[in-house]
Amino acid sequence: MFKVTLIDHEWEDLLIEESMLSEANVQFTVLQSRDKAEIIQAAQQSDAIIILYANIDREIMEAAPNLKLISRFGIGINMVDVEAATELGIQVANVNDYCVDEVSDHALASIMAAARNLFVYYEDTNAGGWDFKKAQIPLRANKAIVGLLGYGKIPRRLGQKLNAIGYKVKAYDPFISAGKMEEDGVVKATFDEIMISSDFVSIHVPLIKATTHLIGERELKMMKRSAFIINTARGPIIDEKALVIALENDEIAGAFLDVTEEEPLPETHPLRNLKQVVLTPHAAWYSVDAFREIREKAVRNVVEKSEGKSPTYLLN
Repeated sequence: MFKVTLIDHEWEDLLIEESMLSEANVQFTVLQSRDKAEIIQAAQQSDAIIILYANIDREIMEAAPNLKLISRFGIGINMVDVEAATELGIQVANVNDYCVDEVSDHALASIMAAARNLFVYYEDTNAGGWDFKKAQIPLRANKAIVGLLGYGKIPRRLGQKLNAIGYKVKAYDPFISAGKMEEDGVVKATFDEIMISSDFVSIHVPLIKATTHLIGERELKMMKRSAFIINTARGPIIDEKALVIALENDEIAGAFLDVTEEEPLPETHPLRNLKQVVLTPHAAWYSVDAFREIREKAVRNVVEKSEGKSPTYLLN
């Protein structure tokens, strides 16, 4: 019998996973641990594993000769050594389309809230104030530029929504042609052009070695003092120490962060105390439909593998 172990999760129950795997006649075990030694022991007894945030490195995979598939709840795969998996003949799969509307909506909501100074006015009126001049004077949407870093499914959908409102949209992605972007009403730009010209910079690149601290002191100093940065991708893409300094020195107007370098963000982290920062707890993906799809599709990868098929969301 094909054996799968769920390494870690954050769900209240496992009814979806249990139902799908039982129907497929797959033996299902739950570990619920991110301890490396425990993961190795579980992987050794598994044909496939499902993960949420557990790190799966070469050592774990080399210790599990029967392991055939690693399926992840979600899009990002930075916690898996995909190169090692490929060398060892282990397939890696994710779920790359479960939250396109949710994350693009969250980024759009952040941009709109920043553009219309909603949180500045909220804090002022809650404190008894009533003065529209408390916030910087906003730009009309058709005079503002939104720069997208990355142009995959989510930023492309965000671009469509921004265009409908009237924003000017630019995007940086070395893998997408100017012609393709032009078809979507988006202007292809260099990385530096995005940082320099944008009123809102929205991050959508994957977290890999080359994008770790992609946004640091140099990049933040390039931005307009009136500009906002929005991150719904992965926390380590921004150097948070550099971001805190930039915000404390009013080098940029603010930041909307759904992700941080360390999650949960420590209670004493300075980002929690900066008025120019709006934090959400890695919630951009969250909706009724996305919550169901992320689970069903990650399990579907396993079921397909157990049936001798190629997983729908295979990466390598």
